[in-house]
Amino acid sequence: MIVLTRPLPAARRFARALRQLGMDAPILFSPVLEIVPLGGGPLPDGTLVFTSENGVAAASELGSLAGRTVITVGERTAAAARAAGAEAEVLGGDVAALGDAILARGGGPYVHLHGRHVTGDLAGRLQEAGIAAEGRAIYDQRAKPLTEAARSALMGPEPVVLPLFSARSASLTAAALDDRPVNLHVVALGPKVLDSWPWPMATLGADRTDMSAMADATVAAWRDARG
Repeated sequence: MIVLTRPLPAARRFARALRQLGMDAPILFSPVLEIVPLGGGPLPDGTLVFTSENGVAAASELGSLAGRTVITVGERTAAAARAAGAEAEVLGGDVAALGDAILARGGGPYVHLHGRHVTGDLAGRLQEAGIAAEGRAIYDQRAKPLTEAARSALMGPEPVVLPLFSARSASLTAAALDDRPVNLHVVALGPKVLDSWPWPMATLGADRTDMSAMADATVAAWRDARG
């Protein structure tokens, strides 16, 4: 079985990617995060920076992105921004690489539109280098309880693969379990997610925001789990 704890729209999209790769395992959805826009518009001036599709969606509720210049992490976030009418440029596959690219470019001001829970401080890093930048939370990632079906599957004797896409979802999922799972195979997106899982059954599926690599790694983990 595959257990997906991403917010439901993203989980369903990832499930489709797994099916396209020939994954025949049952897939159980149990989101541990819910994306809730915070409001508080209008959109600020400056070059907008997005590190997730959730940021693009929440920003679109604050005002039109048509014609706005934006910078993103990853092609999927860029595609979401372009679909909203923005002129999007991808700079890096993760937040660290994005920061490096903006530091090399200079300019500004930059406005990072992000969730209430973030990893690192992109705007602070830019400010320390003398670049005009600010961060603004425009959506919340509210915790949801792991379903009993998901908890039972994760703690059960049958093999289960758990792809994890954020450090917070890793921590929330682990906290919902009573003890170390006995037959669980975790695939983590990035070292920070890997480090947030408390037990040593996790492997690194992709070191950047690469959903294709995560899907490949999840399928490979399932094949290994079945022996």
